[in-house]
Amino acid sequence: MPKLSWRAGLIFGLCATPVALLLALFSAGAGHGHWVLARALYPIPMLVTLLTDKTVTSLSVGLALVQFPAYGAFVAPGGGVRWPAVVVAHAVAMAAAFSGILDYF
Repeated sequence: MPKLSWRAGLIFGLCATPVALLLALFSAGAGHGHWVLARALYPIPMLVTLLTDKTVTSLSVGLALVQFPAYGAFVAPGGGVRWPAVVVAHAVAMAAAFSGILDYF
């Protein structure tokens, strides 16, 4: 994988964000859904709800908005070397989000 500038990664992340947000919102089903895609795509913002009285607040939304652009800006300059770190961090957060700790989602 070629190395790109962090700006290119940021742009790729910004392009992915609206699609991921729509999928997560669809999964949430106006609060009555199964939240599977929200927990899979945005595990860290979903885990933050543990700190905010089991509610999706502006903190969770803000983290969701910056997650994919941050992934892109971090990974792009390193080429294929930095992908494993992002994949492992995301996988660990996903495992926590699906472990049953978020029983209210």
